[in-house]
Amino acid sequence: MKKFTLVAALMVLLCGTSIAAKEFDWSQCWCNYGGGIKQGDFIVNADLGLFYEDLDYNYIDGFWFMPPIMVEVQYAQPIWKLPFTFGGYAGLHGWGVKNSYTKGSYFVLFFGGEAAYHIQMPPKGLDLYAVTRFGVNIPLKNSYYNDYVHFGEALGANWFFTDFIGVNFEIGYPFTKLGATFKF
Repeated sequence: MKKFTLVAALMVLLCGTSIAAKEFDWSQCWCNYGGGIKQGDFIVNADLGLFYEDLDYNYIDGFWFMPPIMVEVQYAQPIWKLPFTFGGYAGLHGWGVKNSYTKGSYFVLFFGGEAAYHIQMPPKGLDLYAVTRFGVNIPLKNSYYNDYVHFGEALGANWFFTDFIGVNFEIGYPFTKLGATFKF
């Protein structure tokens, strides 16, 4: 199912970019930010997502889940000619389990740093990127939770409707997310 979703997303992207591709300078897409982002801009994302957790469902009688609520701030700073952003993120997620051994609710604060490489594609408002993250998870109360460090990569896109407001979508690990994006 994940492969089908990725292929479908790529097909929509390719079809959408072909309309604006006639006058696009493809030789410069790898060294320019997309979506009107410029050096020195701040990008702020407010997102709701899915967090991947390794739970043994064979021993769970009841389960609830609160998706990650997160905020991410990036600063656009090229390295040589390459369009990078650097920043950090923070959020909260939780879940509850009930089985014959344990019953409880678990809330985890997560935060970390990230670096993203951006490319420019033909639709004017589109910014595509690949991001690498390194962060920590801090349980908010004592629990069996032991996944304290996370490392992950993701592919994402920002689509700006105006010069300052847009949407953000990202698929990867440790979370997949969707939300609002703001550029300052």
